Amino acid sequence: MLLSLVVVAAAAAPCPVESDAKSRNGRAVTVKFWSNVDAELELFWVDGDGVERPQGVLMPLAETERSSFEGHVFRIRASHLVKEHIVTSRETVIIDPCGDLVDARVSSSEPVASARASEFESLVRLGVQLGSCVGPSAEWSCVRYLNASDLERRDPTSYGLQPNESRRAYQTVDTSYVAQIPKIPRVSPGEGYLKMRFTEPLKEVAAWYVANRNFSKSHGVIPGGYTNNDKVEIHKLPLDEYPDIHAAVVREMRDILEWWTGLRLRHTSTFGVRVYRRSSTLIHHVDRMDTHLASAVLQLYQDVDEGWPLELYLPHKRVAEVYLQPMELVLYEGAWLRHGRPMRFKGTEFANVFSHFAPPDWPHLASSTSYYGVPDYRLTTLADPPDPVLTSNHFLVVSSKHDEL
Repeated sequence: MLLSLVVVAAAAAPCPVESDAKSRNGRAVTVKFWSNVDAELELFWVDGDGVERPQGVLMPLAETERSSFEGHVFRIRASHLVKEHIVTSRETVIIDPCGDLVDARVSSSEPVASARASEFESLVRLGVQLGSCVGPSAEWSCVRYLNASDLERRDPTSYGLQPNESRRAYQTVDTSYVAQIPKIPRVSPGEGYLKMRFTEPLKEVAAWYVANRNFSKSHGVIPGGYTNNDKVEIHKLPLDEYPDIHAAVVREMRDILEWWTGLRLRHTSTFGVRVYRRSSTLIHHVDRMDTHLASAVLQLYQDVDEGWPLELYLPHKRVAEVYLQPMELVLYEGAWLRHGRPMRFKGTEFANVFSHFAPPDWPHLASSTSYYGVPDYRLTTLADPPDPVLTSNHFLVVSSKHDEL
């Protein structure tokens, strides 16, 4: 059952007065800005002459990282100064409300009404109306459901990691973090995923990618071994280098995910554009439990020979293949719902953005009874033992290597 709302609305502290501090250069460090303000704030870097240089927007109840140097000065502003900070080390800078800003953090959550509910519901319906799993899979926009026998019939050379790639040959399922699965409460009332079409602002993000896709660069190896990009190169067009685009994605995804979950959410991570290339694979895994409770994959662009679905291991031994077309997205609860793209990609380009959120009180009040709770049937997927069909089959070659995706 969804818990009742308790709002922390104590009087905010007085706002600071800015100093005459100027930046000086020291050792290179990374600084995380963590906002407890439920409003957009502007971030400025103060240069060596004392001049403020815009560094983009800090989104409501969000965290973001910046590369910086010891001795650098930052100011955070609303209509007034909210915080001034001089970097001393690799650190997290907490931004609390001051003056007329209200502390909107919550110790538990109740349904949040969305003014855009009818818009989002229509985009879900449109995705259903336009999609079907018939004809060439490159054109599919649909969800296809499979069972163990369907997986048994798969060609092992077309799924999972292959000989001479990371980990064991033909591995399709990872077991890192699986101990958390029975502990993570649902943050949406359904099965933990939902497919829908893009909003108009997200369509503009897709158009931006199409116009800039030739500026992508080598991604580098993704830690954890869940992909084969140590052997198959993938690319990226870093959103961190395009702060207006990054902010647009975060702004839209917070609205969409708060509508879907009915919960107030804080932003924890948005990254991409990640561009997969031919023969890429991503084995089944679960995400970080502290930050990735409500998430989305945005499909910006694709050039494919065949569809490349996001695969979900559902309770009661079912598997869902979610096929997206450009300008579609899938919402999912990745901290407990095993997901991946074990099918080896057949195409030249597949461009995704990933966005992650969590309730503001998570994980400080972590409980399996929080939000929508944990159903009794949670541990009934094909990856949950005992399952004599899959444990005797190469499609459940697993590993327990622990690292972050």
